[in-house]
Amino acid sequence: MSTISRAVEPVAHASAVCMGALRQALHMAALPGLAVLAILCMGNAYAADGNTSAEQKARLVIAPEFRHLDFVLAAAEGDLNGDGVPDRAMLLMGRKGEGPKEERLFVLTGRADGSYQVLSVSGEFCHPSKFYNLDIKNNALFVQAVYYADAARFSGFTLQFRYNAKTKDLEHIGEQQDDEDYSSNSSYRVSLNYLTNAAIHSRRVGKKYKEARGRITDAPGVLPLNGFVCEGYGMTSSSVYLDDSFKVHKKGGTPP
Repeated sequence: MSTISRAVEPVAHASAVCMGALRQALHMAALPGLAVLAILCMGNAYAADGNTSAEQKARLVIAPEFRHLDFVLAAAEGDLNGDGVPDRAMLLMGRKGEGPKEERLFVLTGRADGSYQVLSVSGEFCHPSKFYNLDIKNNALFVQAVYYADAARFSGFTLQFRYNAKTKDLEHIGEQQDDEDYSSNSSYRVSLNYLTNAAIHSRRVGKKYKEARGRITDAPGVLPLNGFVCEGYGMTSSSVYLDDSFKVHKKGGTPP
């Protein structure tokens, strides 16, 4: 089997599985989930149908123990280590046999010849109920996990990772949690900086806006991407909290 065939085979298998599920939904008239299945199948078909050579080359360096991760949830390209060569971040999902779904964030460094080398692999990732967005800008990787996104509401958080030349790995340096209610034209945001332990809470309702600045009280510290897991994130507390009446509470954690 050629190297390109080995790279495409996992995605082609995922596409076949997805199309089987779509046919079953059609047979059983499972209309509520039909649109979602169709979108996922289209994504798989695109990947199996030749996608970009960059993705194929990236898959070639993924270790055999991760070959079951055959669906690309999100991907981004950009220079993370400052060498002028585009690197690649990929969020992959899959399962071994009848086991639970797994997610991993892979970061691959690009080489001048167009090939890749694995830089870092996360532990079990965030499993948002909606989707991910990946972006690389200013030598930093931003991973947005979206839990709610419809006409009435948005809720999710964004993790920021930055390359450390000394450790040869990316580090989790910051996080932003966002909640927006479009019907009431209101929003609440918490920005956390794990390099400085600074926390900024901001709330807006219509034209009214207020900010409260404090310190993270249970900071996990700056963590490497290699082995990083999402469990427990979004629960960090700080020395201030801004309630829905715009009152600032000090020295307390985030209310239950």
